[in-house]
Amino acid sequence: MGIQIILYQTKPATYYERMRDKLEACLEMVKFFYKGLFFPQDAEVWFTAPSEALGGSLARKVPAKNPYEATEILYKYLKEELPFEDASRTIVMFKGIWQFNETKLEGYFSIHNSRKWREVYGDIQISAYAKGEFEDIVDAFWLTQDMSSLIPKFLQTIKKGIENSSLGLSQVFFSRGIPTKEDPTNLMAVYLVGERRSLLGIFYKALKESRDPNVTIKAKPLNTTFLLNTLVKEKIVEERVNKRLQEAMVVEIESKSALYIAKKPDSFATLYREISNAVLKPALEKLPKEDAVKEMIQRGLEEYR
Repeated sequence: MGIQIILYQTKPATYYERMRDKLEACLEMVKFFYKGLFFPQDAEVWFTAPSEALGGSLARKVPAKNPYEATEILYKYLKEELPFEDASRTIVMFKGIWQFNETKLEGYFSIHNSRKWREVYGDIQISAYAKGEFEDIVDAFWLTQDMSSLIPKFLQTIKKGIENSSLGLSQVFFSRGIPTKEDPTNLMAVYLVGERRSLLGIFYKALKESRDPNVTIKAKPLNTTFLLNTLVKEKIVEERVNKRLQEAMVVEIESKSALYIAKKPDSFATLYREISNAVLKPALEKLPKEDAVKEMIQRGLEEYR
């Protein structure tokens, strides 16, 4: 799949202001890789989906070898030439060539104004098409680049570039395939606001979706926020997560947020399994089941006089 970026609103803004800020956030990302790894060629505006094969229709295409000019042209088109109902279902794409050593891959940056597309692929997606040993852009990055250096620089550049806009950087996923709440095992790196609490949250959501009866029967009546807030304050949890990060070969870079970078393709699969077994499942073990909680509620009601 590649890189999925999720943004959040930091201050009041109109729909068109957010659309502009999202375009400019994407431009910052293109600029980071511009003429070093990525060489833009064309920019396109699609309705509904980003290809005819997926049910989309091409609305506008402009040259994008100068991505600054292309961004201005596209924003003017979105704001001034399209009715709101059309602008709100667009996907904007910067298409071009990724070059990793001697290998060239066709790829793109896409901005999702379509709510349906955004819910699956995030606000912005960076990807490339498979070729040879590279199944997607994440493979290419991990095989040719020092990701422990590149990713922090990328994130810092983006955050600085959008600091005066109405948007902030919430989550960034580097994954082989589409990251989903059901399966975090294809992750290769993840940036999260909220430090370890957010990492535990990703794994806990996946564990609940696993349909393990021993988990769902305990998790159903439990407040997720309360559980996660409790876990991150426990020293034993900190020690167990530290140990599992090291064993799974996942690098943690902390600040006001947290960045986790895998050293091996199966690092996050190992980390998810180990944190589930060492932290999440034990935390649920002694909790009452849903029926027991209902019984306590009923007993309390009956005993009140």
